Amino acid sequence: MCLLKANVSARWSGFALGLLTFVAAHAIEVFMWVPWFGGVHDPWFLNAGRAAAFTMGSLFVVGLIGGTLRVSGLGIAAGAATAMAVVLMWGGGGSIFPIVLVAGGLLILASSTLGAWIGKELINLTGSKG
Repeated sequence: MCLLKANVSARWSGFALGLLTFVAAHAIEVFMWVPWFGGVHDPWFLNAGRAAAFTMGSLFVVGLIGGTLRVSGLGIAAGAATAMAVVLMWGGGGSIFPIVLVAGGLLILASSTLGAWIGKELINLTGSKG
């Protein structure tokens, strides 16, 4: 029973972590869209290379920290992808929203799970038990 609670807790905490990270990154992008990211199109992480790098870097770092704490990288990716879908639909979606959901989801999955995997490997390398 204790193991089940730990697994569920790790998954939901990863989901919440990913969701909050994406929302925070998007809020920063909206606020700093013109000075940091160029501001040619609407504020969205796939509308500028720097914005995509910022969001993916944020998710990678959160995945890395989460991995060292044994938080699920897939949970982080699921939370971030959910936030991405909600933010996209809140803004109207646009005509190519299925492509945006798939492309954004793949980028989110890659960055957060890579970060979590490296974090877990760092823990294994140091021999820490957690």
